[in-house]
Amino acid sequence: MAESRNGNEHRARGYFRDKSVVITGASSGIGEDVALGFARQGARVALLARRKSMLEDLASRINNAGGRAVAIECDVTKRHEVDNAVAQATRHHNRLDILVNSAGILIPSEVEKIKLADLEKMMSVNVYGALNAIQAAIPILTKQGGGNIINIASLAGRRGISPLGGYSATKFAIVGLTEALRMELFGTGIRVSLVMPGVIDTPMTTDAVIEDMELGKMPTFFKMPVRWVTWAVLAAAAFGLTEVDVPPGAAVGEKLASLFPGVTDAFLSVGSQMLKAAGRFVSGGPKGVADEIKTELKKEAQTIQQQKKGEEQQHREPKSAAGS
Repeated sequence: MAESRNGNEHRARGYFRDKSVVITGASSGIGEDVALGFARQGARVALLARRKSMLEDLASRINNAGGRAVAIECDVTKRHEVDNAVAQATRHHNRLDILVNSAGILIPSEVEKIKLADLEKMMSVNVYGALNAIQAAIPILTKQGGGNIINIASLAGRRGISPLGGYSATKFAIVGLTEALRMELFGTGIRVSLVMPGVIDTPMTTDAVIEDMELGKMPTFFKMPVRWVTWAVLAAAAFGLTEVDVPPGAAVGEKLASLFPGVTDAFLSVGSQMLKAAGRFVSGGPKGVADEIKTELKKEAQTIQQQKKGEEQQHREPKSAAGS
């Protein structure tokens, strides 16, 4: 009992003491850890997702540890369910201070092979789901005079990379939506933030998904701890930061890379092939990996050389025409 009282006292003194936070996609992965992070800092959390049993388990863990959580079953792709869930969360905790859009799915595929149904599914959750929550929260936050909206996008929303073309498209959309929303809500007291993580160690990046990307078993050092994203979300909420990269500064590198798209494309193409080889090395040993890397590098070098020849030919043709 003493531990329970101490736990309650600790949470009552947290940085987000008595703040009301709604988190979509809270049943697992980033959303789950973000919910735990806010609860440890004294916030009252409303957990939204489709998997009710997992939500209830998380809510029980938070409440048993002295926190305050409520589980609300909700499909973010259905506007009426989102409206009802956000309204229920606001009633339950008497207000709404922070919305965290964490719900998301990843279906890897090369652009040439992507199924329209898979792209529509990712758009429905990653983009329309976030929009539904945003539109449900804004009237409440406006009436209260302010609050925070935090959208978890991805570094894939700054730079498209294969085989995540469809997923990247949805995250590009979230980035654009968030930046436009920030302009629209300027001066209203509602702060809008982007959190931009790289590859995070969550169920979304399980070995099964990675194998679908033809990367074999991804070495664990390529994945960052989910707690890093939670810290980024807490920082965005605490300080009203417009954008937080995970790891810090990663998006700056991507923006600089956009100044030299041709070179960046070649570098990323070679890098992705090497990453695939590294994954297969971890899965099946070194046999044939070295030869495979050499072959891929040779192909990329030939492609770059052909592109340069084509560019040189284009530059020469106008001069010939002028001379004639």
